[in-house]
Amino acid sequence: MRKFFALVFMAVCASFAYIPGESGFVSQDGGHGIFGNPASLSAFDSKGVLLGYQFDDNVSALRAGANLERLGVGFDYRTDGEGFDEARWSATYSFPMFDRLLFWGTRVQALRSADFEGTEWTLDQGFLVRPFNWLSLGYTCENLLYLGPESQDRIHSFGATLRIGRNLAVSYDWEDFENHRLLLELGLYGFRFAFQMPLYGDDEWRLTVSTSIGGNYDFALTVFDDYLPKGGAIGYHSSRNPQASRFAQIVRVPLNTDVVEKSEGLPFIGERDIALSKVRNLFEHLMRDPSAGLVILDFSGYRGNLGVSGEINRMVMALRARGSKVVAYVDDIRLSVLLAAASVDRVVAEPSAHLTWRGLGGNSLFYKGLLDKIGVKVEFLKHGAYKSAVEPYVADSMSTEARENRKELYTDLWQSVTSMVAVRNTRQSLGVKRTLDSLASTPVVSASAAVRAGLVDTLLYLDQVPAYALKSFFDVDAPQARYSDWYPTSRKIFDETWRQRSRIALLNIDGTIDAGMEQSVAEALRRVPGSAEALVIRISSPGGSAIASDKIWGAIMELKKRGIPVVASIGDMGASGAYYIACAADAIFAEPYSIVGSIGIYGGKIDASGLMSKVGLKAETVKTHEHADAETFTRPWTDAEKAALQQYMDEFYERFVKVVSGATGIARAKVDSSYGGGRVFIGEKAYKYGLVQGLGGLDAALKEARKRANIGEGNDIELIPILTGGSNIIRDPSASALIDFVLGAERVQFWALDPLLWEGAE
Repeated sequence: MRKFFALVFMAVCASFAYIPGESGFVSQDGGHGIFGNPASLSAFDSKGVLLGYQFDDNVSALRAGANLERLGVGFDYRTDGEGFDEARWSATYSFPMFDRLLFWGTRVQALRSADFEGTEWTLDQGFLVRPFNWLSLGYTCENLLYLGPESQDRIHSFGATLRIGRNLAVSYDWEDFENHRLLLELGLYGFRFAFQMPLYGDDEWRLTVSTSIGGNYDFALTVFDDYLPKGGAIGYHSSRNPQASRFAQIVRVPLNTDVVEKSEGLPFIGERDIALSKVRNLFEHLMRDPSAGLVILDFSGYRGNLGVSGEINRMVMALRARGSKVVAYVDDIRLSVLLAAASVDRVVAEPSAHLTWRGLGGNSLFYKGLLDKIGVKVEFLKHGAYKSAVEPYVADSMSTEARENRKELYTDLWQSVTSMVAVRNTRQSLGVKRTLDSLASTPVVSASAAVRAGLVDTLLYLDQVPAYALKSFFDVDAPQARYSDWYPTSRKIFDETWRQRSRIALLNIDGTIDAGMEQSVAEALRRVPGSAEALVIRISSPGGSAIASDKIWGAIMELKKRGIPVVASIGDMGASGAYYIACAADAIFAEPYSIVGSIGIYGGKIDASGLMSKVGLKAETVKTHEHADAETFTRPWTDAEKAALQQYMDEFYERFVKVVSGATGIARAKVDSSYGGGRVFIGEKAYKYGLVQGLGGLDAALKEARKRANIGEGNDIELIPILTGGSNIIRDPSASALIDFVLGAERVQFWALDPLLWEGAE
């Protein structure tokens, strides 16, 4: 019986395939939008090329064209070899309006013919209106304006198309008040049949059969009323059509590298990691492709933080809800990997994989002893007893407050993440949480121990996984089964729906916040297009420069004056200055295990006078006022200068508390006494305390943005990524802060940064 259902499953997957309509009706997207109604160019919504040939009544016709989304060019040549000879060039420009409710297009054509000398120039106009996702209305006026040796008659055409489901459409066309035509389109078993019949006037019957191959190529063959095939066309569009797959496949998705919030390509090298946006896009392809019924996620070599892993887990849940079976393949059994695979149907480990399940922990490297020996003194001041970032420079060990907060954070984080990992295993064993806690007492254990604990289902090599999956899910013996590789991609999905599309801008703030990031973010915010109805800010940052964070906060607040709602989505971390930025949003969402908070500030400078004395360096200062050289590294601060610096930080801290209070509605005194002073929390507690307004990932933030922008559920969302330029190459914020202080010793720096070190955290 399972074999029967497996065969039915494969047959159903093969039957769903998208085929573009082949018609010149003014309400359709025929001919890639190049040769029909000029407004169809935008409605087609994919870059591509088209080549067609037709032979009828001894006339050969060759057509070729290309479109670049809004701009298209075409060439049409006709001849009978006995005197009739004409060539037509065209350039079309069109664009959508009102969330793709209305499309307007204009076309300029140049005609040369053997019947006259010179070139005839004409201007055409066209419109498409799609008030509903099942109705399209079109109008075009050819030869609206003309210039040349021959006067061209204006040709008016009207049309309407009614869609009935996904595979049936009925169109009516009224050409120049004389010819009336009807087009019936039916999608069946991977083919689309378009039957055009004349209702009144001088026209021909014709039947076009078209199909899609490989997701990017379309082929069509046309039979005329004499039952002879006299025309054909081949088209290519850059956007992939997931409905074009013919047969069910076993798909392998390689995630065997760094998966990051935002990829930063290096000159002459390119990208060395995978952006989360590409992974999300690939999952969207998988969701829409009925042939992707069995998916293997290859996590061998996977490196991604908890925020990224949570996003992948959420995509897996959606894919399984659609009906796909998902298998995770791992070669290193770690917390972040198991979080990403928390919702799969099966977890398969490489036989020699090792289980790294030691709990969570981190350490702080203290520099004070080294600095004392070389004669360097770091003069740090702070506001917040829990703001521990200054301690490595001014103390020999961790303060009681910092240790207490760090211990609470790790404990909460461990409980949150292991609870999610345990969900998949509850159907395999009881007391999974207790098992996972006891398992963490073993430093490094084998993959077989992971099988016994229920973290892994079996041990196999990657090439053995397809046969194992077919046997497990469908009871099909196929030892030679193989998979196809589908790599994360930025390639768009070909979408022929007529639903309105609303635009939401997406801004990534990833890494330590510095002056360079502030400038690029501020510039990007100024360039948010007017068509964007909302902005989602995706944050994965420990903070950084207090001044840069405040400037970004101000730029977001300025953007909101345009009436654009803003929603923040905190991934792995949104602490200190990054949380300050998030407070500019109308709503903040965080993962249950995100690191949130660290409301505080610290600042200081390097006093290298001791080192200079040791190596024989001497500095002499000339100044007009007593404190003119306060920022120099050649002397320590005076008491008055320290007091002034502390006053600045106290005022900034009060501003920080005010910003948090305004964003959350929590009283300032409560923010200060219970949540401020540098304390950090996981997302679950931050939500409980009211520091964030919701739990979830990027999709939850998009849903909130849709709600606040009053975007209807029937509208599709088009994300507009806003590039913010490069970020720090140094990923460790503590090391980055130290190097920045050394390189910038001639200035005082103020930080809203929480450099948590995750050495040995998994």
